[in-house]
Amino acid sequence: MTGWAFALLDASDRELHRIDGVTGGSAEVVAQSVLGGSGSLSIDGDQGIDWMSHRVQAIYTDRGISWPFGTYLFASPTAKHTAVDVTHTVQLLSKMNIIAEDTVEARYSLAVGTVVVPVVVALITSAGETRIAATASTAALTSPLTWEAGTSKLTIINDLLQAIGYWSLWCDGAGQFRVQPYLNPASRPVAFEFEHGARSLHFPDWDREQDQTSVPNRFVAVGQGSDTVAALVGVATNEDPNSQYSFQRRGRWITATEEGVEAASQQVIDQYAARKLRDAMDPVARLTVTHALIGLEPNDLIGFTPEDGIRRLATVQRMAVSFTFDTDVRAEWREVS
Repeated sequence: MTGWAFALLDASDRELHRIDGVTGGSAEVVAQSVLGGSGSLSIDGDQGIDWMSHRVQAIYTDRGISWPFGTYLFASPTAKHTAVDVTHTVQLLSKMNIIAEDTVEARYSLAVGTVVVPVVVALITSAGETRIAATASTAALTSPLTWEAGTSKLTIINDLLQAIGYWSLWCDGAGQFRVQPYLNPASRPVAFEFEHGARSLHFPDWDREQDQTSVPNRFVAVGQGSDTVAALVGVATNEDPNSQYSFQRRGRWITATEEGVEAASQQVIDQYAARKLRDAMDPVARLTVTHALIGLEPNDLIGFTPEDGIRRLATVQRMAVSFTFDTDVRAEWREVS
């Protein structure tokens, strides 16, 4: 069996029943979007859906193996009536919107020494969400932080996660919120190998776009100091003679700077600077590939060996699918330099 199924969920992500009569739609996962992506769905008939509180999970099955592509909230349903039936077209929002649309009601302050991960988990829980996978850490704030009333809880969470060298908050296909340390691409396991050949899962046509202008070879991250404590400063440089963007190849520094970075330690701000420098170079090589739908998550590391026989490593940045029987993934990857 190959194809899509759609599970109607309650507000706690418990399955109520499968939705029949889905006639179309699409979805997109975007790694660099703070909300993670969106979609749409067309549904025939009355499915007993409470558009305000129910959720839907898009599940793909390929040769007996099933996995969730995404778990969504319903938004802006439109009903088209005919003499015999009604068709609903509805937008789909990622669960990240739940955290983004909830705010603190008063000024929210955290003291020096506050351990970050439990605070992040508590903020997610305060928005009504309990399905959380959080990697424990004792990392704590090195300076006090304050957010004004009305600040999105997602903004606060991501500020805190940045301070301890974690990924921004994201939600996986199953609808579980993920709180995890950032891993540079070289440290990530390869999630899948795309290889040219008789059993290839990607189409032979693909594009590589390269932007060589203004790519930095040095990144300076400046922390938040005080009258008595100097700000932490993290510096990352590209001095790899094999890199065309390095100081050695260019003969000069091209520097990008970010100030006001919240970092709990010198190690964290150094890691942040290295990550930002790597991110600044990553868009230089963007691969656009169409491939069969497989169980990948945003920022997964993949191997790609097309017809030229050269193996490239890349990270998953975007996956767009249609809710059709024979869907393929229109993917964008960042080549790892």
